Parts: sequence; structure tokens; C-alpha cells
Amino acid sequence: MKEYIVLTILNNTLIFNYRTINDDESVFINKNSLYKDSLYYTLNKYKKNYKNILETIKNINNDINNIKIVRLMTFKYIIPYINDLNIENVILEFNSSISISDYNLFLSTNIKNIYCYYMPSSILNKFEDKKINVFKTMQNEISFDFLSQQDLFEIDTLYYKKVIKITKEYLGLIKDLEEFLKINYNLKAIHIYVYSKDLIESVVNLVKNDESRNVIVFLHQGYDKGNFIVNNFDWLKELSDKCKEDYTCEFRIIYANSFLKNNLFKQLTLNNLKLVSVLCIYVCVVCLLIVKAYDYIEKISIDSLNNTLINESYASSNTQDESNNIPVVTEDLELEDRDVLMEEEIPKEEIKSKYTFENSLKSLKKINKETIGYLIVNNTNISYPVVQHNDNNYYLKHDFYKNKNSMGWIYLDYRNDAKTLNDNNIIYGHSMLNGTMFGTLKKVLNSTWRKEKDNLIISLDTENNNYKFKIFSVYKVDYTTDYLKVKFDSKKEKEDFIKLIKSRSNYKFDTKVTADDKILTLSTCTGNNNKRLVVHAVLLKGE
Repeated sequence: MKEYIVLTILNNTLIFNYRTINDDESVFINKNSLYKDSLYYTLNKYKKNYKNILETIKNINNDINNIKIVRLMTFKYIIPYINDLNIENVILEFNSSISISDYNLFLSTNIKNIYCYYMPSSILNKFEDKKINVFKTMQNEISFDFLSQQDLFEIDTLYYKKVIKITKEYLGLIKDLEEFLKINYNLKAIHIYVYSKDLIESVVNLVKNDESRNVIVFLHQGYDKGNFIVNNFDWLKELSDKCKEDYTCEFRIIYANSFLKNNLFKQLTLNNLKLVSVLCIYVCVVCLLIVKAYDYIEKISIDSLNNTLINESYASSNTQDESNNIPVVTEDLELEDRDVLMEEEIPKEEIKSKYTFENSLKSLKKINKETIGYLIVNNTNISYPVVQHNDNNYYLKHDFYKNKNSMGWIYLDYRNDAKTLNDNNIIYGHSMLNGTMFGTLKKVLNSTWRKEKDNLIISLDTENNNYKFKIFSVYKVDYTTDYLKVKFDSKKEKEDFIKLIKSRSNYKFDTKVTADDKILTLSTCTGNNNKRLVVHAVLLKGE
């Protein structure tokens, strides 16, 4: 459900929350009117109307000196109110740490006191230097057993840990892990080397609803001496599927090579192995033929869609240009007659030359109202309308017509704003063997392809603008999400991001990229589930 900024004014305290609202409250969205001591705004309205909202707050109560923040959120939207309302006390009411960059935002204000769950010593010293009192609300201790498993001796270092391991169970382990997740801000993975349903389920339950990160839980089979994984395989598979579909975490089993070998072949005699081999070859051939046929049918379907879009945009452009002598195809003609007219009287080159996204947008949105743009990568098969859903899973398995389809479609990250563009704008697509979707994006790895300067220009037409981007980084990378950030909280953070993705590039480009530039990122698989092919391009000036 959609969430809204809710500003509640109680006595001399301004309370920030970001939550769902009920039907009675929805009447007051973006109205600058109090209802139950609260103001209600969409995030977009809140960001664009700071001065009006501030004036409304002052008119209600000009003596506010406390700000209470109920939920972990982007604090850059709060800092201006702290400064303009001369806030003295900041209360972070949620039980978790925040990033160093967010702590530094509060250091830029003139507050006197800050109440938070936990703050590492290095940051605490900075607050003390500014004469800001820090009150930590952390109540539970983390045991030495947990610290020793991580080869650590002090709690402060837990804030920065990206990977932890669980090598033994002890009374209070889950409480320690729960407390660790509250004070840590950088965790990426948990490695489990001990086995019990209660432990694994408890670990997954702790990490599954964490809003600030996507944690991967690894279960190492090589240390499983009691055949726990074999005996509970169905349960583990169900848990893994649930993590993928419903939760924000991931769950994976890492098998030892000896386990795979022994369990695959120990029951087979030589004759059985030969028989299975023949059957496998037969099944593989049949499956390959089915897949090839399916891919071919899907490719025809996709090509037909794109041709239809181009033809319709051509007809639209002719309707607007009365000087054009080529007849316009109208709905009064029978379908067969229309096809003949388009085929006989309209040269293919002329159709393509008259294509514009503006002309085809109306037709595209009739088919799929989630259309936000059109992407073209020169001298590849990539020429598709781009869609955007409210998550990043839907178009992995649905096509442009929203039919279930393993080929999916080309889609923009749900966090991106297609109208104004973000710091990093991410477009995903499957790398299909039949060359559809991002199947030909791998051409960027070809030196002959890169020598053509026009090939380095990527076009992204949207409802508001026609953008041109120039490629500046191309690489394959093991599975990671560090290149998928869409916004940056500081110029330094974005500069570090640019430095990272440029350093990964397999080829050196002379394109200059600064923190003020907007970036387009194309991401696809490589045929290896653990690797991604990534292309970064920078928006050309004046576009």
C-alpha cells in the first residue's frame, strides 16, 4: 500500500512519520489542513513545497523545539526543518542505527541534544566536539560468544561489519543477532555453519523485513555431518522460494563438491548410468527443440509488436503532416486491406525515418499504461518501449502485454523517476539467446562495435524529453547490488560511486563524468547466474 509523509504537531514537538493512512485521513492529503493534529503529504508534494509546509507548521505552532522521527528514512528531507525551526532536540525513535552520512547531516545543524539507539565512537566524538549531547537508548548487551565468532573484541566494530558467521549455537544467540542488526548498518551476508530449523527460521525472520538492505543468508552444506540438509530439503527449498518471492532477503545453500558427486552417482550402476545418459541426451534434444521453437515464436511476436508500433507512429505523423502524399491508414479499412496498403505503398526506410516516441506514445499506452519511454542501442536488436511497475519482479516474467512470459520485458527500476531522472537510472532486461530483449547487449564487449562512435550513444525517449547518453563503462561483475543505487546523499558519495564503476570497466573510455551528471545503467545476466553484464552511460550536456 502507498505510504505518505505524516507530520504531527503535539505541544512543542514535530513528529515525522512515513506510513499508510486510512480513508478519513486521505481526504486531507496535500491540503495543508490539520486533521487529528496532523498534516498529510505525498512524498513528491512534500519535497517540492518545503516553504509552504514550513509556513503552515509555524502558523500552527511557532514554538516547536523538538523533532521526533518515528521511522528510518532519508534525513535530508528533515534537516531544513531542523534549521529553520531552530530545533534543539532530535529524537530518533526507531531502534536501529543510521548511516555515517546521515549522522553527518545532523552534525551540520545547531541542535543541542540527539537521542538515538546507537552511535559508534568515531561519530560520537564528532558530536561531543560540537557540544551536542548524545543519549543512546540501546539497552541490551551483545555477548562475548557472538563477538568471538566474528573475531572481534569490541562492539563498535560491529557497526561496520558486512559479513558475519554463525559457527555454533548458544543460549541467547538469536537475541545477540537481533541486537547486532539494530546497531549494524552495512551487513550484506550471514554464513551459517550449524543446523537446526529453529535457528535457520529465526535468522531469516530477523532479516526478511529489514527495509534498509538486502541480506543474503548462506547455509554451508560442507559442515553438515548429520544430513540435516538432505532430510529437510523440501522445507529448505520452500524457505528459499519464499525469500525470493515475498521477502527482501535471499537464502542459498552452498554444497560441497564431494556431496554433489556422491549423492548424484552412488546409487547408479554402470548400466543404469548408460541408460540415464541416453535418456538425458534424448530429453535435452527434445527440450532444446522446444525451447528453440518457443524462442522463435516469441521473437516473431516481439518483432511484430515493434513493427506495429513503428507503423502506427508513422500513420500518426502523417495525420499531423497534411503535405505528405502517402495515404493514411484508417480504421475503416479491413485488416487485410490495411496490411496490403502499408506493404505496397510505404517504403520500410521511410517508416523508420518518421518514427518518433511522441507519435507512438499514445498507441503504446493503450496497450500498456505503464509505458514510460523507448530505448535504442545502436547496431543491436535493442529497440523497445520501456515499462515501469511498482516493483522489480513483475516484468521479469511478463511481456509488454502483461502476459506471463519467461522472456519478460525491458523495464526501469521502480525507484527511478522517469519524468525527471535520478542520479542513476537503471534499466533491466533478460539476455535472451534468440537476440531479443538485452540478448545483443554483449556487443558492447566487441572492439569493432566500440570503434563506431555512434554505437556509444544510447537513446532514451520519454514523455518529457529525448535523452542521449554516452557509454563510459562496460564490465562483467559477480552478483552484487552496489551499482544499483539510484540516489546519493552527498556529492562525495556519488563521486565514490563513479570512481567504483569506472574502475571496473574492461575498456578505457575518454568520456568525462562528474557528480553533477545523470547516469543510465543497463543491467542483464550473462548466462551465469552469479554474473551480470553492466553498461553505464552519462547524459550528454544539453540533452
